[in-house]
Amino acid sequence: MILISPKANRNQKLSLFERYVALTIPFGLGMLAGYLSQKNKMIKVIDESIMPLTEDILSDNLKDVEPPYIFGLSCITANINRAYELAETIKKKYCDCKIIFGGIHPTVLPEEVLNTGYVDIVVRREGEETLASLYDLIKKRMDYSNLSGISFVNESSNIVHNKDAPVLKDLNSLPTFPYHFFEKNLHRYSLGFIMASRGCPYDCIFCSQRSISGKLYRYMEVEKVLEQVDILVNKYDQKFIDFWDDNFVVNKKWTKKMCEAMRDNKFYTKTRFGCYTRGDTVNEEVLFYLKEAGFTTIGFGMETASERLMKNINKGETVEDNIRGVKLAKKFGFRVNATFIMGLPTETRDERLSTYKLARELSIDYARFNNACPYPGTKLYEIAKEENRLTVGKSWENLNTVGALVGSSNLPYVPLTCQENELRRDILKANYSFWLRPKSIFLLLMGKNQSGFILPQKWYLKPKEWFDLTKFSFMIFGRFLRNIKAIYLD
Repeated sequence: MILISPKANRNQKLSLFERYVALTIPFGLGMLAGYLSQKNKMIKVIDESIMPLTEDILSDNLKDVEPPYIFGLSCITANINRAYELAETIKKKYCDCKIIFGGIHPTVLPEEVLNTGYVDIVVRREGEETLASLYDLIKKRMDYSNLSGISFVNESSNIVHNKDAPVLKDLNSLPTFPYHFFEKNLHRYSLGFIMASRGCPYDCIFCSQRSISGKLYRYMEVEKVLEQVDILVNKYDQKFIDFWDDNFVVNKKWTKKMCEAMRDNKFYTKTRFGCYTRGDTVNEEVLFYLKEAGFTTIGFGMETASERLMKNINKGETVEDNIRGVKLAKKFGFRVNATFIMGLPTETRDERLSTYKLARELSIDYARFNNACPYPGTKLYEIAKEENRLTVGKSWENLNTVGALVGSSNLPYVPLTCQENELRRDILKANYSFWLRPKSIFLLLMGKNQSGFILPQKWYLKPKEWFDLTKFSFMIFGRFLRNIKAIYLD
């Protein structure tokens, strides 16, 4: 099976600078590759962020593969258009192959995917066990029509949705993350990521991850996680490792045990750690253990400074919970990152301004103010449709949380309580005002932002590279000036 991570939709002009930006491993694809390899399936991985897929590359990867050929594409909304392009190219070249789509976008919109005519099967939700079974059935040319967890087009050209597959309850059955699949591109990847749990017991209206992992919270045993930490620290020499769990502190007993084991192994002497959590989950005991284990950064999804909006988005915590959590983290010396959402349903301009004011008052080290993004599969998506304020087309190209900063197209959602120009201006002003503070600039210059920039391996650049970087710099400066104009003159 060839597993493919399609390239995300990006401004083509940004490609000039991509060689200098650390890439994140396609984590979901890696987990599938590791699981299938553990089951003795023949797996190859292609990440288009490293190398765009061409027909020659495709042919090379199939040289030692016996038909029927199976292609699995891991899709989110940001790369779905490229995934469709690849599916069409592959299907036309290998008409007898099976093309399988998985990930958030195919899970919530399987009909859209299958109606392209190039995709044979959609694997919904978590895919490890379903994909392993599907692999065997296809290779043996057996019937897969009764397999749970898939949608497909039957012989009558009708779309069939089988029942959901059971959720994977025992994460310890998963192999250690197969970093070796990505070793040959270590000069491009930032490897410092671990996901020790799945699921989240909360149900925020803007989060699409529930479509995949559900609300059942599961975590790996500490020893299993330590294996991955040890590999990243002692084999790959990672100096900063982020735990990508939706909420690292859901189970405080497990968090304490995890931190004690990390401390006892003295990983903190070689690297530092970060995690994401909620204001209502942290207390002094938890922060003490995180600090001892070498955690230096905590991220909070604060969203808004409005208690009214916190209830509307079903956050399950209060603004005061977040304020208390941030102050406690600062008390223990943590660097605090926070994300906020502007343009939530029924939001007023005063509520947006109070959100920015709160970020400044709490002395948050890094803040990002995103536009509300109605991803398919979320309650926010349904609200946007009901209000007739969903402004995404079939291409989905503007469906991102940073549209106000980098995009010239319409924002994907604007609440009924404001106009798009006003919302865009407020988001731009909040971000620029925060980032251009002397403190923010100092942290950036001192390398405290874990930004993942990769400097050229040689001290000099080729003439074309200098030209590309100069061109990119002017482009960014031009975007900055246009944004400033939008804030103060429009």
